[in-house]
Amino acid sequence: MGETAIAIRPMIYKEARECADRINANMNNVRRDVVALHDRDGWEALGYANWTECVNNEFQQGGNYIFKQFAAAQIEQNITDCTTVQLGTIPERQLRPLSKLEPAQQRTAWQKAVDTAPDGKVTAAHVSKVVKEITGEQPKHKPEPKPTIPEHNEDSDALFHLKRWWKKTTKKDRRVFIEWTKEEGL
Repeated sequence: MGETAIAIRPMIYKEARECADRINANMNNVRRDVVALHDRDGWEALGYANWTECVNNEFQQGGNYIFKQFAAAQIEQNITDCTTVQLGTIPERQLRPLSKLEPAQQRTAWQKAVDTAPDGKVTAAHVSKVVKEITGEQPKHKPEPKPTIPEHNEDSDALFHLKRWWKKTTKKDRRVFIEWTKEEGL
């Protein structure tokens, strides 16, 4: 018997808007919660020896994200009036380049980025450009792409499938396979 696919009803605008708003609210609120967990010693209340241990154990899949949000919160608190601006209103990507600067320079760079933003819209690329101006860092030039030589030989069906499966294997499987090819003298 064939499987019957369950039809999933598409969202209507109201549902989609509420869903997107919930996602945005959670992303914006996480920075405030991360700062509270750190600053109010929530990590200690959870029984951890330090903040890093807490992040590494509580947020296994998002630890790196939590550390980035915490760093962003520190910068955001530094460059804004925390009494009127809610943490999480400035995207982390826009704050990240400021981490290369001292606190006073962060405020200067942010104000310059806001004042000189193209079309009044601050972007991460623009903030990065302002930071590079302040630090004197030269923009990186992308190397010229190497010309590609078109392949006239197509892979056999077997080679195509070997390559496809190779991409799906684990490192352990790859090591075992390489050892097997050595044993077989291939």
